[in-house]
Amino acid sequence: MQFTCPAERLIEGLQIATRALAAKTPNPILEGVLVETDEDAVVLTCSDERITIVTRIDAQISERGRGVVPGKLFNEIIRRLSGDVTITMNERYVFHIRSAASRLNVAGQDADLYPALPRVDGERQISLPQDMLRDMIQKTEFAIAAEDMREVLTGCYLEISGGDVTMVALDGFRMALKRAKCSDVLEKVSAIIPGRAVGDIGKLLSGDEDAFAQLSFEGNKLHIRLDRTEVFVILVDGEYINYRQILPTSFATRATLDLEPLRRCVDRAALIAREGNNNLLLLNVSGGQLVIEAHSQIGDVHEELEIDQEGADLKIAFNVRYLTDVVRYIDAERIQMNFNNAISPCVITPVDDRDYLHLVLPVRTAATSA
Repeated sequence: MQFTCPAERLIEGLQIATRALAAKTPNPILEGVLVETDEDAVVLTCSDERITIVTRIDAQISERGRGVVPGKLFNEIIRRLSGDVTITMNERYVFHIRSAASRLNVAGQDADLYPALPRVDGERQISLPQDMLRDMIQKTEFAIAAEDMREVLTGCYLEISGGDVTMVALDGFRMALKRAKCSDVLEKVSAIIPGRAVGDIGKLLSGDEDAFAQLSFEGNKLHIRLDRTEVFVILVDGEYINYRQILPTSFATRATLDLEPLRRCVDRAALIAREGNNNLLLLNVSGGQLVIEAHSQIGDVHEELEIDQEGADLKIAFNVRYLTDVVRYIDAERIQMNFNNAISPCVITPVDDRDYLHLVLPVRTAATSA
């Protein structure tokens, strides 16, 4: 195998493929990058067996071939080169890397040892705008459970039905839901995408409104085709929690307010809350005001905001992390905070937009129980 291409182009390809590079694995071959050449491109593949990423970069091919090179080392070497890079692999799978006056040799492995790509024949194929899918991931992935005995919560739920595309993430304490219209999609599909794969997919998607992602589903596998990159994902098995049953259908108290002042108040209050043992923000909705307080061993904070209040007064407490995430990820001028009581979930949405919502469970305290 022998090919030549600009270092910058090879670096870009490695940045994409190595998102799926296995860090710790019982199969050492997965710590490498599978490098293959065809007529006019180099194909780079990385996999941790749960997610596989394949990307193509243009190159001048002198001799076709395939081999596996240590992924982390190869990535670090190429990042330190500039100009054109020529890579040759001999019959003993040794990679010779040349760039200007630099010469490096790296021992590789036989490509036949690398696992074959997952086979997805595409029983169901759906095309979605990349910018829409990226926006949905950005607004929900933070609520995926990092660890949970219920494996389904460690993934993001994608549901497509009747022209609606819905993405849901919940970790048992809060939920983020984003819904979008895609009238061209009439298929009915549901899948639980592993949390790590969700983040990697989101980073690969384009913000170009004319770019589309082709999603193919078969059994427990998902295949995503982008421009020059393909992603293969092993989906999470199981039935996702019925998120519709969790959502309250009516509310006793509603507070409507500007988001940016709330964001600043929460940010300041969080500095004190995080110094305490309970990490709590205390909210008091009363008389057209929202009061936010936090107390810790080293101090306390009191913030007041004018709100449009409907319904009864209310005292309620939240984990500071969850409320901080809400104000960070909502993108709107004004929001609505909807409550029932101090122990029922709070639903927060942009004003006049029910297609994006956060549900946050409160924390029971002596102050809110009084």
